[in-house]
Amino acid sequence: MKLRGKVAVVTGGLRGIGRAIALAMAEAGAEVLIAGRSMERASHTQQAIHALGRQCVTLQADVSDEGAVQRMVAATIQHFGGLDILVNNAGIALFKPIEEFTLAEFSRVMDINLKGPWLCAKYAFPELKRRRGSIINITSASGHYGGASAGGSVYDASKGGLQQLTYSLAAEFGPHGVRVNAIAPGVIVTESLEAQGFVASEMGRQVIERTPLRRLGLPADVGGVAVFLASEAAAYLTGTTVILDGGSMAIW
Repeated sequence: MKLRGKVAVVTGGLRGIGRAIALAMAEAGAEVLIAGRSMERASHTQQAIHALGRQCVTLQADVSDEGAVQRMVAATIQHFGGLDILVNNAGIALFKPIEEFTLAEFSRVMDINLKGPWLCAKYAFPELKRRRGSIINITSASGHYGGASAGGSVYDASKGGLQQLTYSLAAEFGPHGVRVNAIAPGVIVTESLEAQGFVASEMGRQVIERTPLRRLGLPADVGGVAVFLASEAAAYLTGTTVILDGGSMAIW
């Protein structure tokens, strides 16, 4: 139980990658608060974490809302007595040609993907400093590859910005004993991709063929790396991004 006695907050943790991270944290011994915009799956996720013998609190919160973030951090401390691990997973993906983007859409993607993690880090920092905790930002391989996503001018830029935020916060928070790292997943098979039939599509087969490990990623793959980064096994690791893409970048 690598994370026994720790308290983790996972934003966007009720589905897909976020849910897998929350479950992995709980399985490793952490108590978990999950923040999400939709509470549709809250009870199901809570039950899964309780079945692992851990506490779980779910909270409706929009990470781009400063007040909501403040309440999220306060609720975590009030319920669990502290905060050790912040996972900035909440995000929005919107892909279209730049001429079709509206300014409101641009702002919404940036608000959730970049401003949100900044707000969460800002308000979690005092407690993370007190408990010498860590932050894990979920970026994307799209923040590293040049023109990785068709129509990804806004999404890719937001994830590239989150990558730079990881470096900056690692430098700023390190002297206070707070580590900041990131995970940059490649193509991960979530409910959304399955619903779109991506895995069985020609494009899906092409992605697998150009991935050295010859498979797509699973949410549990991200969860395992998140637990490692939050654990004492990564005690001297900060300002680092784990590119979790099955080796795709190696041959890009």
